[in-house]
Amino acid sequence: MSHELSMVDGRLVTNIGTDLYEFKRARELEDRRLYLYGVIESVDTEDSGLYFDASKASILVEHILEFNRQDDGIPTEERRPIRLYINSPGGSMTEGFALVSAIELSKTPIYTINLGQWSSMAFLIGICGHKRFSLPNMTFLMHDGATAMFGSANKVQDRIDFEKRFEQEVVRRHVLKHSKMDPVDYDALARVELYLLPEDALKRGFIDEIVTDLDTIF
Repeated sequence: MSHELSMVDGRLVTNIGTDLYEFKRARELEDRRLYLYGVIESVDTEDSGLYFDASKASILVEHILEFNRQDDGIPTEERRPIRLYINSPGGSMTEGFALVSAIELSKTPIYTINLGQWSSMAFLIGICGHKRFSLPNMTFLMHDGATAMFGSANKVQDRIDFEKRFEQEVVRRHVLKHSKMDPVDYDALARVELYLLPEDALKRGFIDEIVTDLDTIF
């Protein structure tokens, strides 16, 4: 018997594993468990003829909207929380801040959990959870990101000006809102690669708890 490979929600599965995978995904959604793994890309891509749904953040936004729709009319304090497990090196700011906005505006509580790394855009997503957790020995990275620009000198300059404005008006405000950092502290560190262990992240107010019992994040 031959087994065909295909992509489902960005994961590689065989035809014999698809039913089991779909059952697992349905159970995860029923339990309100969401996952953000890998690079946060902004467009769908194809590789070796296999379809990759690269817009992971947009899928998560859809789920958050649906859970809030289901909870319409239920007092916030009585709503069953959504748990978002993150292990990501970051990626698209456009996709990432769409997810940030959905988390911040969600009336249903969203808990974010570091299961490996919160780096770059993933860091900005993780810190805005209504409750924020990290397993021991995980890593965090806050930095000013990276970019690649093409086009005329004027177009490149326009992009640089916009990204500087976005950094000052959006990213800076976001980090200060979701941490214990003061503006002077942020400005001194914004242009460096700020690597953190969970104890550092807790001290700076980027997370609320270091997990010592897995039952905490189930």
